[in-house]
This record gives sequence, C-alpha cells and structure tokens, in this order.
Amino acid sequence: MRAKLPLSFSILKASHYTFLISVVIAITYNFLLFDYVVQNTNVWSASGLGVLISTVVIAFIFSYTIFSLLTLISLSILRTFLVIITVINAIAIYFMMTYQVVLDRTMMGNIFNTRYSESVELLSISLIIFIVMFGLIPALLLTQIKVKQLDRVRVLANALIAFIVSFSFLYANSTSWLWIDKHASILGGKILPWSYIINSTRHHSSINRSTEGQKVLPDGVFTSNNKMVFVLVIGETARSDNFSLYGYSKLTNPKLQQQSNLLVLNNTKSCTTYTTGSLACMLAPSNQHLGYEALPTYLTRQGVDVQWRTNNWGEPPIEVSSYVKAGELRSKCSGNGCNLDEVLLTNLTATIESSDKEKVFVVLHTKGSHGPSYYTRYTKEFNQFIPVCRDEEVSKCSSEELINAYDNTILYTDHFLSTLINKLEKIKNTSAAMMYISDHGESLGEHGLYLHGTPYSFAPDYQKNIPFFIWLSDQYLDENIFNVSNIRQAPNHSQFNVFHTVLGAFGFESPVYESAMDVLHKPED
Repeated sequence: MRAKLPLSFSILKASHYTFLISVVIAITYNFLLFDYVVQNTNVWSASGLGVLISTVVIAFIFSYTIFSLLTLISLSILRTFLVIITVINAIAIYFMMTYQVVLDRTMMGNIFNTRYSESVELLSISLIIFIVMFGLIPALLLTQIKVKQLDRVRVLANALIAFIVSFSFLYANSTSWLWIDKHASILGGKILPWSYIINSTRHHSSINRSTEGQKVLPDGVFTSNNKMVFVLVIGETARSDNFSLYGYSKLTNPKLQQQSNLLVLNNTKSCTTYTTGSLACMLAPSNQHLGYEALPTYLTRQGVDVQWRTNNWGEPPIEVSSYVKAGELRSKCSGNGCNLDEVLLTNLTATIESSDKEKVFVVLHTKGSHGPSYYTRYTKEFNQFIPVCRDEEVSKCSSEELINAYDNTILYTDHFLSTLINKLEKIKNTSAAMMYISDHGESLGEHGLYLHGTPYSFAPDYQKNIPFFIWLSDQYLDENIFNVSNIRQAPNHSQFNVFHTVLGAFGFESPVYESAMDVLHKPED
C-alpha cells in the first residue's frame, strides 16, 4: 500500500516560522536590490562589503518587524499577507527586470493610472510563467508549513532582540549611511515588498480628486472681444528626439513640415517623467501654484467655453463646460481612426462653431505614443517604417524594430495634428491657435531602459526632451500684427509656458500672467 505524503512538510514554532519567512522574503525577492549595491560599490573592499551587509540587514529587519506584528495579531492574517506579497513580488521583479523600472512613488502613480486596456497589453506568457514559478508556488510552500504553537511573548521578544541587534550593527557600520542616503530613492524603489506598499500609500495620500480646497487664482479681464479658439493638444510619451521637426533623420513629420505659421519651440523639457505630474505642471502658472485651480477651471470661471476631450487620463481635478471621453464620441465617428486619437476630432468644428462664447478653449488629451504596444497606436497606412516590434516584451525586439514602431506613432501624430489644423483653418470669422506639447518622453532601450517613469533625478534626457510647437491661423496673425518667423525664442522652455501662452493668446490680463513665460509675447520695441 502506497503511503500518502502530507502537504505540510514541516512543523515550526510561530517565532521560528516568522524568522524563517523573513529571511526567505528578504533574501529571495531582493536580489535586484543587492545586485544594484554590487554594481555600484566595490564589494571586495571593507566599505563596499559593509554597504552590502547593511542593505541585507535593512531588508531583513523591515520584513521581520512587520511579519512579527502580523503574527501577534493572527497567523491567518500573516499567511494571507504572504500569499498576496509573494505573487505581487513576482510581478514586480518581472517588470523591474524587463523594463528596468524602479517602484518609487511616481512609478506607483503610473501603475494606478494605468487603465485595463493598457494593462492587457502588458500580459504575456513569460509573465504568467513568472507569476506561477516565483509567486504562486513559493506562496503555497510558505503557507503549508505548520505552526504548532503561537507564543506571542516569544515572538515579541525575538522581534525586539532582532531589532536591537540590527540597529546596533547599522550604528556600528555608520560609514555606509552616506552611500545609502545618496542612493536612497533607488534603494527605496527596489526593496520588496515594502517599495510598492509604502510608495502606494504615499501616492494615494497625495491625491486630491476634488477641486474643493484648491486655491483660487486672481480674476482678470479680456482686452479683446474677437472670436478666438485655442486648441491645446496634450501628447503622450512623445519625445522630441524622434520628430523630424527637430532634426531627426527619418521623416516623421512630413505634413507638419509643410504647414505655414508653425512655431517649433526648442529645448523643452517636461517637469516629470509621468503623466499626472506633467499635466499638473502644464495647467499651472508655476511650480508654486500647483495647489491652485488648474487652467481649464480658471478659464471656465472667467467665462470661457472650455471643452475637454480625452482618449487618456491623469488630469488634475478640473471643472469645465464639457468633459467628453473618447468612448462617447465613437458612435458618431467614421473612419479607421475611430479607435485611435482621431476620434477626438469627431464633430469638433461644429462644436466650436455652435459655442455662444467669444473665447473657446479646447483640450484634446491623446493616447499618442503610449507603449509598450506602439504598433497599436496607428492605422495600417502609417506602418511606414518597417520591420516593427509586435511584442509587448519590447526588450525581446531589436532596436530597429522597436524604434520603427515608435516612429510610426509619431507619423500618425503628424497626421492627426495636420488634420486638426485643416479643420481649424475652415472655421470662419474666428482666429485660431493650436498648441501641441507632450507630457513626457520615452526610453527605447537606451542605457537598458524602456518606457518612462524613471525617477527624474536620474532619468535620461530621452524621457524629458519633449516636442512643443504652436500653429497660428492667418486671421490670428493679422489681428495681432506679427509674423511667426519674427518671434524670438527663449533659450529653453518648460511646460509652465503653456498656461501663460494660452492667457496671452486670449488677450487675458491677470496678476498671475507673466509675459516672459508667454512664447507668443511681443516685447515692446
């Protein structure tokens, strides 16, 4: 008769079990953290070895302290927590290895702002295998260990001893503190599971989903009664390095380069590498005004007809005349681009012409070049640069395939903006302006990095350099008596230029308006 093997392969005291899982979690799931230390220190030296050991001790004491507290409450809660974090740890390590991400607060903000349609694009067989091998199986093994008794006094005593010993060691090895402090933002984004737990809490605590409590900007007056429409197009993940308007070798802007009255602004950097932060910047007059009402709310309150159309998300809390999502426009849209950004142009001209306000401000928040599925961001006629990457695990693609797919998204953006300009040109008796600026750039494998969201302090310029340009109608130029070619550019530009340029174009005088930040401002002779 064949004997049955029990699922529970060991029996431990609760104090021993807590210590064991703390060591396993700290060591097994933090190899990327330790690898970063090894790659950036000389571990064969006394100081380098001290930093490595200190990092291991920190990872352990974090886990041991929290696990001990959970054990004191309930072993069932501890086991449930273990199952959850081992699965999430596996997912975190997969993306940290595949896309070189760091799970700091801004990256957690990116994750929570990712919608289902984008999340699906990140699924792959490799990810599923990774979750099973490094998440579900370890979770099963850890939870099958039997605990024969729960001696809360012993658990608490061991935790206190470990805490004292660990901090005594860290204090004695204080020479490693300077290095750890210098690299704290990266280390804090790599230590699992506490990076995503703590930074998720930090992200949610910083969110204000209501306009209540926002400070009010000072009122102003319009100096002109002329009918005026200003369209702000917010790009997504577009980097200026891949725009032929900025000298890129491949012709990615064939239509825009044929447009007259186009002002291409040089040396523009985003203020962050993630959408929510960058949108807050471009809709504010300065960094000091981020707690104030955003530009759309401000203009709405001043009597402007503000229309917000979005195929994306991440804007700060706003109050506008009309807020329309892409899905609401699709039923009235026709053509191949209805599942893409072109849906935002549906009945746009009629909406502008039907407005009873003299000033109309339209924001089109596009999906743009959002990765990793770049090949899905354009219609087939814009699949001009080939071969293209069609794998969501972009690190598996060649550099040529990845860049080609990305460049096709820029080619589609060129088409989208040119179509918009053509529509604005046909609006009668109305001066018009169109501004395009991206939220941030993108890494396409340079330095081993992909996508965006890398902490700003060490993010490459590819994630910061963004396109920024403005088209002006002939009527606008005639009314304001100036020529695009005569505009003197500043040495560099930022997303804060948006706020002041929009106010200046509307002829809106306000204490918050700064002419030096208005790229269309004509200095007095």
